[in-house]
Amino acid sequence: MSKAYRNFRRPFETAAVRVGLTLVPRLPRWAVLGLAWLGGHIGFCFDHVGRRIGLANLDVAFGSTKTAAEKKAILQAAYITMARTFLDVIWFGTRSEERLTRYVHIDDSMQPIFREKNQICVGAHFGNWEVVGQFMALRGFPLHSIAMPVKNPEVNRLLIARREVTGQKIIPREGALRKLFAILRAGGKTAFLVDQNTHEREGGIWVDYFDLPVPVTPAPAALAAKTGSEIFIAFCAPQRGGHYRIYVTETIPPPASASTETTRLLTQQMLATIEREVRAHPEYWLWMYKRWLSKKPSEHSERYPFYSARG
Repeated sequence: MSKAYRNFRRPFETAAVRVGLTLVPRLPRWAVLGLAWLGGHIGFCFDHVGRRIGLANLDVAFGSTKTAAEKKAILQAAYITMARTFLDVIWFGTRSEERLTRYVHIDDSMQPIFREKNQICVGAHFGNWEVVGQFMALRGFPLHSIAMPVKNPEVNRLLIARREVTGQKIIPREGALRKLFAILRAGGKTAFLVDQNTHEREGGIWVDYFDLPVPVTPAPAALAAKTGSEIFIAFCAPQRGGHYRIYVTETIPPPASASTETTRLLTQQMLATIEREVRAHPEYWLWMYKRWLSKKPSEHSERYPFYSARG
């Protein structure tokens, strides 16, 4: 996409988001769910590039253990999940306390997190990852996290303002690790989504995800060791009637050392935990993302999808 075209479309993108920020919060819950269903189906039908990426990723993850029809159904459901997540960033941003209290539920696995202690929340683009931060802040324990900026600066500003409405903090990438280190040392809480590509030149390390090496940020493991922070791996799954359930599947004590091998093993443990949850509920994960974008230079597996390139 050319720079000129991006500049041309930005005012229209900004106008559309402003309309959404005005109209979506006024909708009843059933209408938001209906709009997510419609948006997901439209995305699945017309996003030819995303659909091809998603099906290729499903082939990597499940191979012949699932039929083509099953993979198509999973991907269609994933589009609906992502549409609902985006709409709910806006919807929960208005009358937040009332709506989050009514529609977001936690189980007993979350109780250790609601205390004054430095902790790191690790998650993935699974279900509604945004709700975790909104709900934690509402309960008085704001998460500080790094976010990839939207290319349209004005849209980025509008969405960050809506995400931060309950008190969670979005930190720019520049100098973020120093800020997160200081937050943890002061007894605060941070959050990372570790299912994103982090190239080796950006500090990424190679670990396995669905039996293929991928470059992942080592920051959560390294920060846990340096600050004595425990790690909890949390997910937010959609439920019937527009509700959500937040739960923790694993709590990891701070590692005794910050060695390279300790960091790698701990990062692999996080990815394995996420993989298990994605295998159990594949309809909630963001299959349209180029998760296997980089091939490990020493890896010759033909299982990598078509869009992969040597890292």
